[in-house]
Amino acid sequence: MKPRPFLTALAALLLFAPSALAQPRGSERGTMTQIVNGTTITVAFGRPVARGRDNLFGGIVHWGETWTPGANWATTLEVDRPILLDGNRVEPGMYSVWLQPHEQGSWTFMLNREWRLYQDSPFPAAEVVLAFPVAPNQGAHMEALNWYVHAIDSRTATLRVHWGPTFVELGIETEQYTWDPLAPAERASYVGSYAFDTNDPTTGGPMRITIGVLEENGRLVGRWGQGTIALLPVGPAEFMIGFLRNGDLFDAADEMTLCVLVEDGVSTGAELLWEDQVFGMGEKVGG
Repeated sequence: MKPRPFLTALAALLLFAPSALAQPRGSERGTMTQIVNGTTITVAFGRPVARGRDNLFGGIVHWGETWTPGANWATTLEVDRPILLDGNRVEPGMYSVWLQPHEQGSWTFMLNREWRLYQDSPFPAAEVVLAFPVAPNQGAHMEALNWYVHAIDSRTATLRVHWGPTFVELGIETEQYTWDPLAPAERASYVGSYAFDTNDPTTGGPMRITIGVLEENGRLVGRWGQGTIALLPVGPAEFMIGFLRNGDLFDAADEMTLCVLVEDGVSTGAELLWEDQVFGMGEKVGG
């Protein structure tokens, strides 16, 4: 079996330069995470440094080369909800990221289903799930390659990869949250007021609240203090907290969910969960 390039390089490093393992990496790892409209977008990448070289593209990175925009292990993109990337649908999951720079015209951006690849691993072209043209732009000098969010609003963002004076922008659009009606009998089984006397999972301080669950136009809403929240079904009798603006759903928080306890079609209490762990038991006090 032919040795993989990474394993060959590692064997040479261990044989000829054992002290090098204690030296700083030439391209340190970086991670960028951004939440947009409840969607978590994470890019993990190596950060090669320009070090005065003015031929980064067309020299260090050859024209037409299939290059991971980073160094060492392939740059990865991970999303936990579907997104549109420059208008192209990307399903939840992790992908390796590749660029083909060209001397003239647009470059090619690619996502590959195989994400655990080294920069000079054989490129599995059959696993490419997305490829589309992107335009290189010129701007301020970026000494160490970086991925960052350049602009953001309630549902969209602009993602950049930037090295030297050259950057490429990718438009991100997240899916709008849906707030589906429930059958009348199911809605009725959740209605009630639930009192919680617990501790805030983020601060550890006391958390005494009463959450009212009500019907509104065939959907469920919650009364939390003076505010109204949307209750978005995410599982049997479990609801994610949605935020309303002028009556419209504009964001959701998936860290905390409300689970209504039902017996024989009637609610008996409720639970509050933080990252799938119960942190509060609610007593039914009305409804």
